[in-house]
Amino acid sequence: MQMAICSRKNFLARAGLLSAVHIVHAADPDPLQDFCIADIAAGPVSNGFPCKLPALASTDDFAFSGLAEAANPSVSATNGTATLAFVRQWPALNTQGLSLIRLDINPGGVVNPHTHNLATEILYVLEGEMYTGFVTNNFGNDPTISNKLYAKVVKKGEAFIFPRGLLHFQLNKGKVLASSLNVLNSQNPGIQLMPLALFGSGIDREMLEKSFFMNETQVAALENIFQ
Repeated sequence: MQMAICSRKNFLARAGLLSAVHIVHAADPDPLQDFCIADIAAGPVSNGFPCKLPALASTDDFAFSGLAEAANPSVSATNGTATLAFVRQWPALNTQGLSLIRLDINPGGVVNPHTHNLATEILYVLEGEMYTGFVTNNFGNDPTISNKLYAKVVKKGEAFIFPRGLLHFQLNKGKVLASSLNVLNSQNPGIQLMPLALFGSGIDREMLEKSFFMNETQVAALENIFQ
């Protein structure tokens, strides 16, 4: 009987430990106050930014107009632009676990393949249409969907979801400007554009040549674009 009780205690202890580990894997933590307007000038701390005194908050802190107008995609080499509303652009997002992106893409333009390592993302098309999708992990839990592409043309009024951390992209295959409003479940979801990370970071050129089966001239040409 005593052995059975000890075994049950061990089981409960292990279950509690597993439960605790599961909690650690959550995204942005829940806030402990109604709001926390970020003091951007103070610089980031371990998780977000310090709060301004609540008494100094105003209604204007909670409003944001930075996504109202389409950006000009023509200023980008890819003919696609992303306007951010992360915590640095909108300090009221601090501790709220949300952020926004507006995409504006000319016909034939792209938003380069990229990842948000800290957030899941939903894209909602405002105007036009976008060919968009994501690729699963190369070595995920289920080998039957390893490195699998999920992509389609998403039209005005439709939405698409990108699971957290997975490589995704946008291409305007239509004949008019395409725009979308994207919601992410982190105040600072992170963005890593693959071409910029690979060819604009200073990685040893030999590494890039051998990884992509390119010669030195080809790699140098891409470095000139992204550096």
